[in-house]
Order: sequence, then structure tokens, then C-alpha cells
Amino acid sequence: MNILFIDNHSIQNSIRLSLLEQMAHHTVYLSSDYEDALQHYKDEKPDIILIEFTIEYAEKALKKILELDPKQKIITISDSLDCSEILGCDYCLKHYNKRRVLKHQGIHELLYLIDNFDEMPCEYAHKLNENFSPKDLDVMEA
Repeated sequence: MNILFIDNHSIQNSIRLSLLEQMAHHTVYLSSDYEDALQHYKDEKPDIILIEFTIEYAEKALKKILELDPKQKIITISDSLDCSEILGCDYCLKHYNKRRVLKHQGIHELLYLIDNFDEMPCEYAHKLNENFSPKDLDVMEA
């Protein structure tokens, strides 16, 4: 599987990258800046994108990629349960193909999610989705 991993070049992420390649034989491209990430995305059309959501340009990259292809398979990796979609989980589930994992989850959980992406729901959907009512979402979509 062809994976674009948008992140900085920290030691922890270098280890994660190596494990993804060695344990599951995925081809992983690590991008550490916005322009490089978008160019690689446009050129290679990766099967899945992993985005470390705590880096400076993560939200900007996520929005641009979803603008180009709302159904792109994306896994956001974060330290918190805060939703990466400002309109909440229901909107995200209806319009996008994203999943979210917490940083502390192990490599085996991440590999399982990558390999079984289509069968796995977003683990954290609806847990913090009290920000918008269905009526609010209808108004925002119009």
C-alpha cells in the first residue's frame, strides 16, 4: 500500500515510519512540509494519508487534500480527542473518509487500521460531538 505520512522528522516518527515499512511492507513517503506533502499527494495519489495533527500545517494540508478529494482515505494522529472537523463528527462521517487515532496507540493498532480501513469506523466519532445540532449542520451545508 502506498502511504503518505505528513509529519515532522522526529525520532519517534522515524521509528513509526520504519515499522510501517518493515512490519507491513507498505511504501511510506514521509513529508515534513506543506508544499512537499501536496506535491507528493498530487503526483502519487497515495492509498492512505497519515497526518500528525499536532504539526503546524496539518489542518491546512488536511483541508486542501479534502478539497481535492473529499473521499481520500485519511488517518489523523493526535494527542487529543478534539475532532479535526470543525462541523463535528456527523458531518465528517457523512462527507469524508477519515479516521482518527491517538498518538499513544501502538504500531499494531495503527497497522490494523491501515490494513482494515474500509471496515473500521472512526473510533472516536460521536464521543465529543455535542458542538452542533443536526439543524446547525443543515444550515451550514446549504
